[in-house]
Amino acid sequence: SLFFSSQVGAYRFLLLSFAVVDIIISTVHFILVPGIIMTEFGFIFFGFRYMESSTAIGVWADLIFIGLFYQTFVLLAFHYIYRYILLCNPSWLRWVGRNNPWRNWICLALLVDVLYIGGFMLAIKFGFLPTDETRNAYIPIMKDAYNIDLSSSYQPGFMGIVYWTSDDDGTVNWSIHALISSLLIVIIITIAGFVIVMCIWRVMSAMKRSDSLADRTRTMQHQLFRALLIQTIVPTLTSYIPLGMVFIVPLTRISLGGWGSVFMMSTALFPLIDPFLVLFLVSG
Repeated sequence: SLFFSSQVGAYRFLLLSFAVVDIIISTVHFILVPGIIMTEFGFIFFGFRYMESSTAIGVWADLIFIGLFYQTFVLLAFHYIYRYILLCNPSWLRWVGRNNPWRNWICLALLVDVLYIGGFMLAIKFGFLPTDETRNAYIPIMKDAYNIDLSSSYQPGFMGIVYWTSDDDGTVNWSIHALISSLLIVIIITIAGFVIVMCIWRVMSAMKRSDSLADRTRTMQHQLFRALLIQTIVPTLTSYIPLGMVFIVPLTRISLGGWGSVFMMSTALFPLIDPFLVLFLVSG
């Protein structure tokens, strides 16, 4: 009981990390004011407040937002990994709790984060950075939608992808770079989802066998796990599914236009709701 109580106490730092990331994401969201336009051939992501800045400034602003936004994905997965190690105590991960566990947890968290966010940055570098092709493709669209001139002298920065182009005779030419970039992002998100699902399965099995735990400890474990499940469901509905549509719908050659910005706005709901989930679901 004392062991689990101490571990639950340490769990507050993971909850705190979620709160800090939520605050930072909300702040950057306000500073950037991100927008997305979905076309039949791809989509463009940009920050309204940086459309009068140079390419480099606009791109870096977008990269900072993207890097912070996807922290919620890796943090969720890491929360489940923590619960899995705590309750299941798998032999191949017992080293984490031995010989300076704080150092081990921090190193593990940094390693996972670097690999995860690094994968996103690699995909972005491979297919989402501004090129003459993507700029020319979105010049008339941005001009018509928001009166933003991507061809201006300062060349505003953005993230854009063109899945396909067509010849004069109507022949469709798919972009291998664009498809691979999107596929890489889908794979990275799928891996995180797989880790979460596996941890949920193992943790639920362990909790069913937790008869040896004190009632208070068992109750706390159930409350924390329930809060974590809801912390997964809410961003799935407000962030992951809308963003999934941003990537997938253009592949069907359907244009949703400014609905991309609506999907982007919905991602701001989770950082707003998240702190209240723990407050209302965990009684201590």
